[in-house]
Amino acid sequence: MIKKYAALIALLPLAGCYDSAPTVREICQNTPSMCSDLNDDNWCNSERRQLIFSRYGVSQNKTPENQYYLMQDLQEYSKCIELASTIEHKKLKQKQSNRIEAYINSQKNIKALANETRSSEHPLWLYWHWSNQGNDEALQKLLAMEGSKRLQTPELQLALATYYTKQDSEKTFKLLYNALRLYKEGDRINPEIPSTLVSMYLKEGEAEKAYVWSQVAWQLGQENLDKSSMKNIVTASEDEYDNWDEQAEDIVNQIKEGRFKGRYSSS
Repeated sequence: MIKKYAALIALLPLAGCYDSAPTVREICQNTPSMCSDLNDDNWCNSERRQLIFSRYGVSQNKTPENQYYLMQDLQEYSKCIELASTIEHKKLKQKQSNRIEAYINSQKNIKALANETRSSEHPLWLYWHWSNQGNDEALQKLLAMEGSKRLQTPELQLALATYYTKQDSEKTFKLLYNALRLYKEGDRINPEIPSTLVSMYLKEGEAEKAYVWSQVAWQLGQENLDKSSMKNIVTASEDEYDNWDEQAEDIVNQIKEGRFKGRYSSS
C-alpha cells in the first residue's frame, strides 16, 4: 500500500486561502461528527490531526483524489490507534476503552469508504483496490492507462513503480524519479517515494545513494529512516555522513519547491 506522511497544510487550500483555513479545534467545534468517533486522549495526535483535515477537505471538495487521501489517513490513524488500544491505562480504564472504540470506528470507516469506491474508475482507486484488496481487474485497468497523461502524477507514478518493483528495476527507478519531478511547490509529498528508492538502492548495493535518500525520506516524514537507524546499515566516516546529509537537504528543498530535476542513472 502506498503510505502517506505529508504536510498537513496540503489539503487546506481546498477550503480557500491558507490564512482562512480552520484549525482542528474549529473543525471539531463546527462539525463534531468529524471528530467524535476518534480518541480523545494524547495518543496518535499527528495521525488524528491529519485525518480531521482530510475529512474537512473532502467535505469541501469531494473529489476521488481527496477521498483517496482520506483513505490513506484513515489507514494510518487506524494502524496507530490499534497499537495504542493494546496499551493498558492503569488509572483510567475508560481511556483504553476509548482507544479501542476509536479503532473499531476506524475499521468501519475504512470498510465504508472501500465499498463506496469499489466501482470507481479513477486510477488512484484502481490502484488502492488492487494493492489493498487484491483486485486484479482493477490492476489491469490501471496498467491499460500506462503512458497516458492520467498517470502523470506523483502518486500514480509511485503506484506503477510499486507494481514493477520485482520485475523491472530500471523502470522502477525511472518511475520514482519521475514522480518526484512532478511535484509542484505546496504539493502534498509522499515520503514513500524516496523510501522506496532507499530499498531499491540497497538492493543494488548503492550504499551512498541509499543513505542520501533515506535522509530525504526521513525529512519528509518517514520516521523509521533516521540517521541512527541508517548508520547501522550504511557504514561511512562522519565527513561522508555530513556530505550526504547536505545532499539530502538540498534534494528535499528542490522537491518542496517543485524544482527537482534529478534522473536515474545506472552508472
